[in-house]
Amino acid sequence: MNKTKKIIFEAAIKAFSQKGYHKSTMDEIAETAGVAKGTLYYHFKSKEDIFKFIIDEGLKMMEEEIIDKTKHLENPIEKLRMVCKVQLDLVIKYIEFFKTILSQMWGDEERQNQLREILNRYFNLIEGYLQEAADAGLIDGTDIKVKVYNFFGIMASTVVYSLIHKDKNANDIIEETIEFIMRGIGKR
Repeated sequence: MNKTKKIIFEAAIKAFSQKGYHKSTMDEIAETAGVAKGTLYYHFKSKEDIFKFIIDEGLKMMEEEIIDKTKHLENPIEKLRMVCKVQLDLVIKYIEFFKTILSQMWGDEERQNQLREILNRYFNLIEGYLQEAADAGLIDGTDIKVKVYNFFGIMASTVVYSLIHKDKNANDIIEETIEFIMRGIGKR
């Protein structure tokens, strides 16, 4: 991502998370980014394009971080613990991004359908880690797809929790959530 697109990326996340998609304008995004409106339109045709870009790039960043942090691990359970840690670190670090995702999950508009398509890429990544642990006999292998969505649901609830309990230590939230997840997907 080049420097200008990164600035636009951050400004759009801020606008969408604070005002919502519909109330945010290209003018506000350009102003927040500190770029001319023409520069914004040079990189993106519309607000829809910006939204798709931030979702695609944000999830790509999350996927790359997960892969990078797990590639040296052999034990599938340790990989799952690291997946949890990376996700939670990123949820807390980029809470505005996750607020944007959560605000646009429902509905049948094009951007909402695109968001769900992009999220499927993330779900497939998580499914691979869960399946690896199940294949090794380390977790219950039934309903892996349900477990994938539960993973996402826990991340979503962590966003809500972090917003309400701003005084809570981020590392404590992460550790408590990892332990909760690992108990929930364990072998029965």
